[in-house]
Amino acid sequence: MSKLISLAEAKVGDRYTIAKLMCSNTQQLLGMGLAPGAVIRILNRSDRGSVMIGLDSQRFCLNDELAQNILLKTPELPGVNLRTAPVGTRLRIIGYAPAPPSYKRKLLAMGLTPGTEVEVIRHAPLGDPIDIKVRGFHLTLRRDEADALQVSPL
Repeated sequence: MSKLISLAEAKVGDRYTIAKLMCSNTQQLLGMGLAPGAVIRILNRSDRGSVMIGLDSQRFCLNDELAQNILLKTPELPGVNLRTAPVGTRLRIIGYAPAPPSYKRKLLAMGLTPGTEVEVIRHAPLGDPIDIKVRGFHLTLRRDEADALQVSPL
């Protein structure tokens, strides 16, 4: 099992999974989607200890006291990407690689939202495009589109 650290100790730019909430306003955090098991990214940290985090497409700024009471673990995410995943592999979309907002909107319009499960059906002979099954239908993605998705194995 991964070592637990507080949100206040997390490194900017890294992804973590929320392991435990140890504060008095737990219901408020749960209402914001900050629940155990949620994958967050550390976006920024101020000199005074407040931390800005990203959860899906949302951003939150939490003060130092609150950050001390949120325990995180590093998610066990092996180096998996959609382009190189073998046929038959089932994956969950966990986020997006840095890309222009218009490109992310295109992926969202295709139903490729965080938390969605996808299955690799086949790869074209030269690797482009990739046929996946998502939400009960088949979708083909170009290499750039596949690389814009961050996935984890199920």
